[in-house]
Amino acid sequence: MAIAFAMDGERVMQPSRTLAVARQVDVLVVGGGTAGCTAAVSAGRNGAKVMLVERYGFLGGTATAAMVGVFCGVYTCGPDATHQLLVGGLPYEVMQRLKAVGGGMKYRHRFQIDHEVFKLVLDCMVDEAGVELLFHATVVETLIADGAVRGVVVEHKGGREVILAQRIVDASGDGDVAALAGAPFEMGDEQGRLQAPTMVFYMGGVNIERAMAFPEKDIRSLLVAVKQSGEFDFPRISGSFSPAPQPGKVHVNMSRVAGVDGVDPWSLTAGTLEGRRQVESFAKFLVKYIPGFETAIIDAIAPQLGVRETRRVIGEHVLTRQNVLGAEKTTSAICRSSWPIEDHSQGETTIRLHLPGDDYYHVPYGSLVPLEIDNLVLAGRCVSATHDGQASVRVMGPGMAMGEAAGLAAAISLRASTTPRRLDVGALQAGLRQQGALI
Repeated sequence: MAIAFAMDGERVMQPSRTLAVARQVDVLVVGGGTAGCTAAVSAGRNGAKVMLVERYGFLGGTATAAMVGVFCGVYTCGPDATHQLLVGGLPYEVMQRLKAVGGGMKYRHRFQIDHEVFKLVLDCMVDEAGVELLFHATVVETLIADGAVRGVVVEHKGGREVILAQRIVDASGDGDVAALAGAPFEMGDEQGRLQAPTMVFYMGGVNIERAMAFPEKDIRSLLVAVKQSGEFDFPRISGSFSPAPQPGKVHVNMSRVAGVDGVDPWSLTAGTLEGRRQVESFAKFLVKYIPGFETAIIDAIAPQLGVRETRRVIGEHVLTRQNVLGAEKTTSAICRSSWPIEDHSQGETTIRLHLPGDDYYHVPYGSLVPLEIDNLVLAGRCVSATHDGQASVRVMGPGMAMGEAAGLAAAISLRASTTPRRLDVGALQAGLRQQGALI
């Protein structure tokens, strides 16, 4: 549709327009990543009419679009940990479903997945829960009345439409709904530095036994040596690779694209190009120097960067460094996590500050409830946390658990005729335990 416009200096002024209401639902979930999917399934299984909006044509988010083929944070993981299970409920069900079809396996302190099989598993789970999907759509505006979200405007190939909802779960990763609604948020550390993204890739034709037998410390030594020699100019020397469920394939997490702002498309474009340039260099390094990679080839490069940090929405509780490293417990907990503070924001190495043994900390419900805006619940890496707190809670294990809690909170707050902010946390915890969640 052509639109008449007027110029005002360097700005274009468009006339107002009337938008059609495409759907009216109980719970709208924005973002079909791991947190968004568990939120949608949780709300749907609890009787809510649910719609899930996703910008791609498939679910899984960072696990599929960024091909981060590993669930971090589902087991305890410190140097002296015994890799105890930290999640139950929907995250555990996802893992069991993946195992059943050969698309997932435990490896050390992580759960390796086949990201293509994961797409199929999520399709089934969402469909079984009665969730309606809208792919290839992006939220561009949030509708507010009396300080509460009432819906969103989505844009897609067909134009713009409105989706009205009584509750919205912001699982966009970037806190898009919350930011558009005017909720307060922060980005970066004290100096404004964001964690650097990674361009993940897979290599095929690898002798897995020989490759995995090569010590990680020796990989790092080689990375340093080739960088010092001038053969490669690697921005990171702390990366690694791990076996994929498919024979002869490894998941490679070695690149570092510093200085990228994940909510700036110009920055993302430059970062994506740089990420692929790094993939080429790291692949050449692996083939030349690492046993088992002699005849390996690049099998796949992620469609998008694996973005670790953008907006952190400020909520009723802000998860802090002390909450994490102190393994703090709380009566308002909705899930557990023991992933270290893993910070990729500075230099060539990665900061990892682990919890002792098999200890863990609690994620409080208040980190899912934004300040100022009602009828909105957060899930995933945009939840309320400091830079350090987010560096731990951002991974997929607690992300899926937070999604399950957010979806349930949306559904039961409707049944109780109250807002998510005033929800009885005890009732939420009881519902989560009934679903098998570990708190």
